[in-house]
Amino acid sequence: MNQFYGSVAVVTGGGSGIGAAICRALAGRGMKIAVADIDLAGAEDTVRSIRDAKGTAFAHQADVTDDGSMARLAEAVRDTYGSCHLALANAGVLMLGRLEERTWQDWQWVLSVNLFGTIRTVQTFLPMLRANPGNAHIVITGSMAGLLAGCAGKGIYNTSKHALMAYGETLREELADEGIGVSLLLPGGVKTRIVDSGRNRPADLGQSKISDADMKMVIRGLGGSEETVAPDYAVRNLIASIEQNRPWIVTHDNPQRAKIEARFAGILEAFDRAKDN
Repeated sequence: MNQFYGSVAVVTGGGSGIGAAICRALAGRGMKIAVADIDLAGAEDTVRSIRDAKGTAFAHQADVTDDGSMARLAEAVRDTYGSCHLALANAGVLMLGRLEERTWQDWQWVLSVNLFGTIRTVQTFLPMLRANPGNAHIVITGSMAGLLAGCAGKGIYNTSKHALMAYGETLREELADEGIGVSLLLPGGVKTRIVDSGRNRPADLGQSKISDADMKMVIRGLGGSEETVAPDYAVRNLIASIEQNRPWIVTHDNPQRAKIEARFAGILEAFDRAKDN
């Protein structure tokens, strides 16, 4: 059974990568999609692909770091579709490099998009979601980086994604009684343009480009090059997981599982030491 057939979904960062794949998957199950992205051309490309497949969608330029922009997105969704049942806070950016070498502008940019942009998306659409109890859901795109803390070169990104884990899990607890589900989508390596996300960085926050040296440092920290999957493959279980209100949705099995298991084993060992002493 498709619980959300004919419902309305808003996807931020829907112009490329995982966001575009989410839009296509939801549209393929009969949902109406608002494709939001700071890159309007990318959002329009996603809409074309949905309409070519006989789906329903419209594109809207939206900046998740700006209250007014998100308010205009909500107004467009309300005017076009009347309501919203699924809010998918997917927009995200990547900054690499040693923590001591990163600037306050780097921190401001990443956190303003990844963390505060997600919070702003949820706050913007929560009133519409509350109008559809039992048929409303929030999906927050986190990352394997939200489960792994110690990868050199990804400190700012890791911080933002760890914060999203805490935010999403708390939000799930708080909204459960209102009939609104919350899931965290946790991608591993996915073939997207996130390494080029500096193309959308505001000019007043300076320029950013991921260097080869920064990338090599991260790859070493991950234990070698990580196999990546296509975005459409990464979201293949998304809809079923939403319908089952799963708290965490992992995109695919990947080599980082062993590191995650080791990290949590170390935490549990610390508890054991506290108990024995």
